[in-house]
Amino acid sequence: MSEPQVSVIVVDDHPVVLEGLRRGLGQQPGLEIVAACSDPSSVLRNVARHRPSVVLTDLKMPDREQGLNLIRNVMEGHPNTRCVVLTYSEDPDDLFEANQAGAAAYVLKDSSLEEIATAVKVVAAGGRPPLKPDLEAMLWSRLRETAAQGRPYNLTDREWNVLRLISQGFTNQEICQQLYLSGRTVRRAATEIFRKLGVRNRAEAASFATQKGWFLN
Repeated sequence: MSEPQVSVIVVDDHPVVLEGLRRGLGQQPGLEIVAACSDPSSVLRNVARHRPSVVLTDLKMPDREQGLNLIRNVMEGHPNTRCVVLTYSEDPDDLFEANQAGAAAYVLKDSSLEEIATAVKVVAAGGRPPLKPDLEAMLWSRLRETAAQGRPYNLTDREWNVLRLISQGFTNQEICQQLYLSGRTVRRAATEIFRKLGVRNRAEAASFATQKGWFLN
């Protein structure tokens, strides 16, 4: 029995790279490339049309902010589609910002087609492929730094990041994968968030954060 097909949109503003990804990944078992896009507006149109499992996108389109906005827009408009960043950059700022925007994985362009395909399939199945150890250390360091400047309601950095993902509609399992935490730790953080904000559940916590404008940027 053949493995189920994972529908993918590939995104890169360099035509040669884009065509190489379309052809190369299209030959990988288990992947179906439903569109290849070179600009953010065409990505959103094609996501609405094809409802892919994964958008595999370059981060700098041509600058980082455009790539981050693309990820945010996909996550907000199509929460069942997951985003994988494919980039040459090992800049910790790029990794951190992609994570904050909602990317489910961060894959380097020097990876083989087989490695990229595996990462896409892991993400489509609800998982998170491992980062290189040095990149994971960088991400953890930056996540810890986010709490350095007084969080409201005495939220810790962990609670702040869990609340951010709750507000973006992530499930507990997805939050575990995003922040590399255990299910027990995420549940405990959520309980503390509810207590500190004076809310009863995830929906109320997300509504509270939205009203405060905490995660709108």
